[in-house]
Amino acid sequence: MKNRIQKTFIVIFCLIITTPLILFALKVKVEPTNKGDKKISLNFKRDFPLKSDLFQLYSNIKKNIFNAPAIPSLVIESENGWLFLGNSFENSKAMSESKGILVFTKKELNILKTNLIEKKKWLDKDSIRLYISIAPNKHSVYGDMIPIKKYDRKTKLEQVDSICKLLNIDFINLGDKFPKETEKPLYYKTDTHWNDLGAFYAFQATYDVINKDYPVSTFKPYTLDSLSLTVSKSLYVGDLNGMLKNKRTENRFSLNFKTPQSSTILSKRLTLPLKYNKDPNTYESRSKSGVNKLKIIIFHDSFMPFYSKYMKENFGETLFIWNHKFDKELIKSEKPDIIYYEIVERSIDILLDSNYEFK
Repeated sequence: MKNRIQKTFIVIFCLIITTPLILFALKVKVEPTNKGDKKISLNFKRDFPLKSDLFQLYSNIKKNIFNAPAIPSLVIESENGWLFLGNSFENSKAMSESKGILVFTKKELNILKTNLIEKKKWLDKDSIRLYISIAPNKHSVYGDMIPIKKYDRKTKLEQVDSICKLLNIDFINLGDKFPKETEKPLYYKTDTHWNDLGAFYAFQATYDVINKDYPVSTFKPYTLDSLSLTVSKSLYVGDLNGMLKNKRTENRFSLNFKTPQSSTILSKRLTLPLKYNKDPNTYESRSKSGVNKLKIIIFHDSFMPFYSKYMKENFGETLFIWNHKFDKELIKSEKPDIIYYEIVERSIDILLDSNYEFK
């Protein structure tokens, strides 16, 4: 039986690798990505006919016949449809870092200290307060679903926490307020991001720290009772599903204010940085509120939009920058009271760069 399966797999594999060559020999054209481009012949680096279908077939064979993940280094498949990022996504080693397998070396810790000291010293000259907040990887919250034992030592996230305490820099573990037990998930099963419920608790962790530092200011703590939770069926396909070319959908969690809020959107003022590699429309977002006179600049990634609505209701003026560059000219011109960094755990190495930019 095993030999028959192996022979069948070999035949299917041969068909898979020869199909694009046959289509290429027939001079099949690839439709252009941009409207202004001309049709071009098959380009294996960019695309080829039936690419998605062939990958789906390959994925099904690996999973259903050999009980193995399609791309084990990129996506880890767990029970009940839960997916986790592996060790081969961009610059991150998400799984190894969450398990404490990969941590900062002594040399890297010294670099990290130097960078944080320099940032704090520069900001202290103008009495600007610095907050470093880290959004936990999904692995760090639901690590029991991955059958790999966590090392008995500090993870990179915990190392940064210790250094910030040593340097008297405000550090916020955005998972500190996560309930230990909850019937509802805090992260999407098929996505690397938390859902609205997880983001709500991330704001609670932020509120607890900042509220202690500015006792005179008026902040809105928010509770789940002041929000309405809806769970809706949607066409949402998680980013991990997308990596596997899987079109399965999952429910969306949405938390919305029960009453109208006071913040209003302001016009954009900034020039887009050169070589900005994200959606230009998301680089800058501004809002104002009459709740207090504090101005905050929030340098962030894709985890912030899930709880940005609470942040902009708690500051007189809020400037969101979807970038982590420590832009001194921007800070000088904006004159904020607070600099708040939100960084997902898998991108924590960005703190090793003196300018907080990925190379």
